[in-house]
Amino acid sequence: MKAASSDRKRLATNGEARVKPRALRRATLELWLLNIAFSIAIGSSFLGHVRESSTTGLRGYLFVVAALVSTMALLTAILGLSFLACASVVRSARRFGSAQALLWSTFQVLLFADTRIYNLFGYHINGQVWDLVFTRGSEDAVHFGWEVWAAIFGGLGAVGVLQYLVWSRCLVHSETPRAAQPLWMRTLRPGVAWSVLLLPAICVEKAIYAQARLTRDREVTALAKLFPFYPRLASQDLATLVLGHDEPRMPRVDATDDALAYPRAYPRLDPHGARPNVLIVVLDCWRRDMLSREVTPGLEDFAASCVRFDDHLSGGNSTRFGVFSLLYGLHGSYWFPVYAARKSPVLVDVLQHQGYECRAFTSASANYPELRATAFAGLGDGLRDEWGVDEPWRRDELAAEALVEWQQERAARGASEPWFGFLFLDSPHQTYSHPPGRTPFTPSAESLNYMRISSGALREEPGELLEVYNRYRNAVSHAGAVAADTLDELERAGALANTIVVVTGDHGEEFLEHGAFGHTSNFSAAQVAVPLLLRMPGRAPGREPRPTVHADVPVTILEALGADPAERSNWCQGRNLLDPAGERRRIVAGWHELGMWTHEGILRIPLVDQDTFDIEAYAPDWKLVLDDRALLERHANALAQLAHECRRFLAAPTEP
Repeated sequence: MKAASSDRKRLATNGEARVKPRALRRATLELWLLNIAFSIAIGSSFLGHVRESSTTGLRGYLFVVAALVSTMALLTAILGLSFLACASVVRSARRFGSAQALLWSTFQVLLFADTRIYNLFGYHINGQVWDLVFTRGSEDAVHFGWEVWAAIFGGLGAVGVLQYLVWSRCLVHSETPRAAQPLWMRTLRPGVAWSVLLLPAICVEKAIYAQARLTRDREVTALAKLFPFYPRLASQDLATLVLGHDEPRMPRVDATDDALAYPRAYPRLDPHGARPNVLIVVLDCWRRDMLSREVTPGLEDFAASCVRFDDHLSGGNSTRFGVFSLLYGLHGSYWFPVYAARKSPVLVDVLQHQGYECRAFTSASANYPELRATAFAGLGDGLRDEWGVDEPWRRDELAAEALVEWQQERAARGASEPWFGFLFLDSPHQTYSHPPGRTPFTPSAESLNYMRISSGALREEPGELLEVYNRYRNAVSHAGAVAADTLDELERAGALANTIVVVTGDHGEEFLEHGAFGHTSNFSAAQVAVPLLLRMPGRAPGREPRPTVHADVPVTILEALGADPAERSNWCQGRNLLDPAGERRRIVAGWHELGMWTHEGILRIPLVDQDTFDIEAYAPDWKLVLDDRALLERHANALAQLAHECRRFLAAPTEP
């Protein structure tokens, strides 16, 4: 005990320079092991999702427990091994400890943030999350609130202090002679922890996962997605090479960085064809079932003058991919090369070439998602997205007023050229903004506190879920009223007399119907099914039960202007909404993945450059199909065709 007390005093004064490299390495290893334990404690919240999985057997539980230990050990390995490598050369134990405390605390705060994101939205920190954090304008789309930032910076400071204190304690223990150490410290040495707990867990977990992936055991492979950055093993390749086991493989959908070759050719319009005006109105997060007399009565009235498509899907589960497919008519896999090329849609290019006056009014920043550099890249000053107010509901009103004022200005100067207008209303996006006191649906949450809510908490507190859902419906009700009032005002002014009008949503919004909250996490109907209203000069109103998708909209518009349907494949991948109905597959997009809606269910398809899971099959209610072999084989040709379609507008297209 005297030796330990002497070591503590020496460290507290100027003894750090005399710390031996061996003691530094041992203290560093101990701190790493403690951070593994801390990470396991934080990551244990992922295990709460096991009950939502179809796996309940002993093998599944053994896998997730071993995978939790294994994943946290491997995630911490980069920092742990780096610090061990530096321990032999550092000169200041105090500075070395401070650096470790800073980086380990940052890691733990990020891990905690990942658990919150997964528990609420159903996915881990990925490129989409970093894009949200670092892209200018994202504050218009997502409002975290002060509680989130206070938790992040407060947690970072508190964990950093704790890490340094633990490091100091580990260093004192490392310099204490072994004979003076208590029995538990002499027994539980780092080597014991690695050999008894960590290495066996890693070996067991990898063996179970490799065998499950080789045999397409979905009960296990689905559980692997519980953990962030889960390292996949190429077990199929290994089995083919070593064992001669050759399992049939599905076509892989490629999304490389090849140069964009879009369009292959621009559509040629009949010079004597009609030139109607075009107006597209988009409500954010507008689920298909939110077009109703109860929620959006004004738009329900407007729908009586339109063709209403009852089985319509957005082109994706987020604004980025929904608006992209709506204006480009392409699968969402093309968003990344289009963004890199800053290429505007053929629809807008052709309308501008035909002399259309084009304007876009978005109540959220067009910098996030990156619509300024994609969908509206060719509009220049024709895009307006800054309104000088913070509340999304008020920005909606100002954007709609600007659209009406533009039409009034055109009328005042006697403009005769046709026009294209785009109006985007953002208030139904989280945090579901609406004017104070405008709450037709009660009880309604006063705000969204992302530190309090999670999918588990909302599931266990149905009253709180109802309040959040009603807040969403209040926001949709307000946005719907703004859209309906704008259409009524344009109608009274005669601006819609010769106008193609499209009213739709960019994607849906889920409230735990399939285990997730919000959007961007799956391809269920709650997240991708949206209303679609189409009003065209000379077209009678009615209801259409045929399956349609956002990529059909630009085709329909340009072919109404005289584009040749035979040339459709040169610039888009949709169908004309007014073509004869027929069976089809529909493609929707997420971040580095696609969904294929078929009459049998939904296929979830990773893009090759982010090959983080195998192709999966889901029932229409988004339940994982465990025995999917026969279903995937039936759709093998469709998958091969999709792989070709995702290369069609790149520099070197493949043949189907």
